[in-house]
Amino acid sequence: MGRIIPFILGGAIGAVGALLFAPRSGQETRDMVADQANVAMNNAQEFGEQAMSTIQDGIKQATDKGQEVVGQVRDAANKGVKEATDKNDELREKIEAARERIAQQVKENAAETVDAAKDATDKAADAAKDATDKAADEAKKATDKAADKAKDVAKEADKKVDEATK
Repeated sequence: MGRIIPFILGGAIGAVGALLFAPRSGQETRDMVADQANVAMNNAQEFGEQAMSTIQDGIKQATDKGQEVVGQVRDAANKGVKEATDKNDELREKIEAARERIAQQVKENAAETVDAAKDATDKAADAAKDATDKAADEAKKATDKAADKAKDVAKEADKKVDEATK
């Protein structure tokens, strides 16, 4: 395109120069100028048609390239959405698995705590029973000792009453 305009201008300047310096009659010169003008007009029309065709080709190529880029961007966006969705699903599964593990651990810890509390309660009950049994034994011993002492005192008292009555 950059070579066509100087070429046409050069041709037009050359034609004007040839007409001015040519030894022809006025009618011949006018006819020649009219022919040259027609040639220049035809050249300009061809140039315009070529330019129009080139511009239309450029627009079509740009449109095609734009549609191709839009398709690529759409594909990339869809791929990104799919990958994000897959990653989201994967994270949800991991979170759910962790939640289940934590729930299981809490359940196991609660069971262990219940077992430990039961063991402690059983030990406390055994210790209380042992202490109660020991206290009962001590109380029985003390009661037996007191009863024996009371019998001894009663015998002594009976002896003193017998001695006093005699």
